[in-house]
Amino acid sequence: MKLRTNILSLLAVTLLAATACDDDYIFEESAAERIEQGLERYEKALLDGKTWIMEYYPSESLKYGGWIYVLRFDEGHRVRAWFEGSTFADNTYVETTYAVEYATGPMLKFVDYNDYLHFFAFPGDYGYQGLEGDYEFSFMRIDPGPGIIIRGSKTANDMRLTLLPSGYEPEEYVEAVRESQRIVTPTTLKFMVNGKQVGTLTRENAFVEDDFEQYAASKTWTLSYTCQIQTTDPQGNPVFDGQGNPVCYDKEVNDRLTFIHYPDHTMKLYEPYTFQGLLDGISGQTMQTLAWKQGTTPAADHFVCTDSFYEIKFVQ
Repeated sequence: MKLRTNILSLLAVTLLAATACDDDYIFEESAAERIEQGLERYEKALLDGKTWIMEYYPSESLKYGGWIYVLRFDEGHRVRAWFEGSTFADNTYVETTYAVEYATGPMLKFVDYNDYLHFFAFPGDYGYQGLEGDYEFSFMRIDPGPGIIIRGSKTANDMRLTLLPSGYEPEEYVEAVRESQRIVTPTTLKFMVNGKQVGTLTRENAFVEDDFEQYAASKTWTLSYTCQIQTTDPQGNPVFDGQGNPVCYDKEVNDRLTFIHYPDHTMKLYEPYTFQGLLDGISGQTMQTLAWKQGTTPAADHFVCTDSFYEIKFVQ
């Protein structure tokens, strides 16, 4: 009986191993097919859309701001690029080769060096790492809209591709992006919540379009305010006074905010900003998009947060 049991066990193990080998062989074939189908899907999406806006974020720390490219793909694996920084990169557009291929996953690569698509990525005047940008991207997903999300290989920053709106030529779109930045001239604004000033929004310089350093600095603002942080005991538990009120201390916040600009006079953070501590009722609330509103006089021009339940403004 024991011998029969051992034989049956050995037979079961052998059959299981054989089945696993068959599954591996089938999986390898189907995986290759799935890879090819995935590449074809992304390639078709790029060609069907033809002309795309790319929201590009160099540097893992986002220290250079967000930048707009317009990309036009063709079936010969050529891509024509327009760049909002053409005012300092000295070209109207550039054309280069692109590839959709499989590496660590389905990827979009800009193959040949050019002054636009490799501006942030290659060594040069800004050191051996360049400006810490990407020219190879992993495809993440296709969104309704339509849109395509790609992720930088070096920065791991997500970039968004959306269709060029009807009525715009590429040159017109990038010029409208620049104009959206020109009209915002202040370098210091008051941070207002429900009509009360709680801090400031400042930047190093206003928009300067023919110098990269100043152009990039104008995209990066510092949000400053004082908030209250609840004290905790050595075990991390919140501390309350004898009346049950939280015991707090003041914290000075100076957070860098990096924006990308659109033609409709709005600028948007890479991801939503969450207000820290206890701050006039907006603790834990977020903001991401600011719209520049023109007042009756230039001094009355201001930013309004468009995605908050609270009245958040940045005024002169």
